[in-house]
Amino acid sequence: MHSSNKSSRKVIGKPLLRALLPTLIASALASTSVQAQDPASDCEDMQGKTPPGLYATTDQGRTFLIKGDKTVELAPGEAAYANEQQLNCIKKIPDFLDWPCATDAAQSRKFATYSTAALDPNSNVITQVVQRYFEIPEVIEPIPNWLDGEYTVKLNFKDIVPYSSPEYWYQINPDVDIMDEKRPRTLLISLYVGINKVVIDNHTVDALNKFHGGKEIPVVFVFNDSNQVPVSYFGANVSLEEIHKAFNERHIKLADVPMWQLGDSHFSASAEEYEKFFDLPKTEDIDALRQEALAANLETYKFTRKPVFVTMLEGGKMYIDDPDRVRIALNMGITRLPTVINFVEADTELARCGPGTPVGSSGVSGATTPIGGALPPSVAPPPPPDPEVPSDS
Repeated sequence: MHSSNKSSRKVIGKPLLRALLPTLIASALASTSVQAQDPASDCEDMQGKTPPGLYATTDQGRTFLIKGDKTVELAPGEAAYANEQQLNCIKKIPDFLDWPCATDAAQSRKFATYSTAALDPNSNVITQVVQRYFEIPEVIEPIPNWLDGEYTVKLNFKDIVPYSSPEYWYQINPDVDIMDEKRPRTLLISLYVGINKVVIDNHTVDALNKFHGGKEIPVVFVFNDSNQVPVSYFGANVSLEEIHKAFNERHIKLADVPMWQLGDSHFSASAEEYEKFFDLPKTEDIDALRQEALAANLETYKFTRKPVFVTMLEGGKMYIDDPDRVRIALNMGITRLPTVINFVEADTELARCGPGTPVGSSGVSGATTPIGGALPPSVAPPPPPDPEVPSDS
């Protein structure tokens, strides 16, 4: 939590602080009682100004700000502002809130960067981007805010298709239209330097091509940390236990889910795993009114507004955001629960500064970039090594 004054940047005075005390700030995991901020909502454009007030940002987990009947939810790297009259998210984080990204630790973690101006428009753009990422690695900045309609470049569908593959880094919720009005009309192309993979968002590419009339599609390249992989890396029968072991034994983590607000998830974990790995409450220990509310919400919306969040910490611990909700879902006979996994590493607070190699990680174990860098799209990249199984010795 930070405060600022435009001229002196002094801490806010006691009268204003007392006035803002009703604004509750809680760094916590999401719960069903708080809905996600609509990505299409208008955040305030401070235009370089920092008026007196309360400023908040978050580096890991989620932060909720509540003032009256308004709630703003902040994901890592996002910020908000409040004074006596208003509470709102901020489009661009003020510089004084972004100090971690200027540190030597953040800069040494990050990959090298370049701008789209360095790309040759007369040559295949995807090939250039892939080669620079796999060979150096080097990534594009600034990172577009794709939820607001920003994009890196526009590409022709015929240049995108050669990079298609069965790989995927998230699952869509079948109960939500893939072209829901809240989902941006931008194609994501996710790149993984640790396993030399380019993954097109196959969930949306055809629908977006049709939406844009078969013409150029706005594209955002998602550059992942060197230890990130798509969930398809673990095969079709991925489990919480397998991902947990990979994270704690090999520092491997999954790429971020694009829009969990629409029910996107990494995969659907089994009811048995939730019973096995988490201390779920007994039904009788949950307030009757809360049971009724949770059941009604699941019956109406299922998991289209929020999946189950699992947070994995280095060292082995795992937590879920709302054990009561999971218990009620299991009572209702739901056997597979859409799940999003958050990973907390030693330098998680620096991850929002840009992709790179996290502290203590050298990438995905056993994977190397081939001599000459990226493979041409006409040649299928070699499959990644199977996740290692620790020996009993």
